[in-house]
Amino acid sequence: MRFAICDDEKIFIEQFESVVYSVYNRLDIDLNKYSEGPKLLEDLDNGLQVDAYFLDIEMDAMDGMTLAGNIRKKLPNVPIIFLTSHLEMAIDGYEVGAFRFLKKPIEPDKVQQTIEDLKKFSQGRKGVVLKIDGEDTVIVPDDVLFLESENNDVRIITKNKTYAIRMKIMDAVETFNEVSNTFTKVHRSTAVNMVHVTRIREKDLVLDNGFVVAISRGCFKEFKETFYAYVKSSAR
Repeated sequence: MRFAICDDEKIFIEQFESVVYSVYNRLDIDLNKYSEGPKLLEDLDNGLQVDAYFLDIEMDAMDGMTLAGNIRKKLPNVPIIFLTSHLEMAIDGYEVGAFRFLKKPIEPDKVQQTIEDLKKFSQGRKGVVLKIDGEDTVIVPDDVLFLESENNDVRIITKNKTYAIRMKIMDAVETFNEVSNTFTKVHRSTAVNMVHVTRIREKDLVLDNGFVVAISRGCFKEFKETFYAYVKSSAR
């Protein structure tokens, strides 16, 4: 696999490289090293191709969040892993679809687990097979923004398409959670995929594509606890 790491601390890049190559062969992992975001973006414009980006959040020339936003404009689905000493910044990372957070100083086992997860991601995301309009249809959970019940059907809303299937909403939640475990109810008739939640407000949630989903008063406390536990578990 091929990765790019961007950090303005040369010593940290050397430490990260040492950790990676203490576990993996140099023929298996290729690291492209950058000390500033603009140079990485220049190489990206010139054809740089990597399987994932490891970005320091706090950099002088261009911070990691800004850099990630620029990468996202060109590569909407590439995994981005943030490197940070402050995990409280993890929430902000979900606005640019963070794949993972690694806390500094990094732990070798966390780096190895992240790379193994990236391998699984690159091998293809798991999908759920549902019978829709008489045909077996594969839907990847990560593509689903939210689920919404409508009469006796459940509408499955993705960024590009909406599906309808005869099913109870809790059955749909359980079906998708068998693969992803990222779906949770925010209303008696609605469940969201926490992967896409970027902001929690008093009466609604904002998703990464700008959609706004209402959250009921009765679900608010439990959802907030579930979401923060999800964010914490993702920040390995």
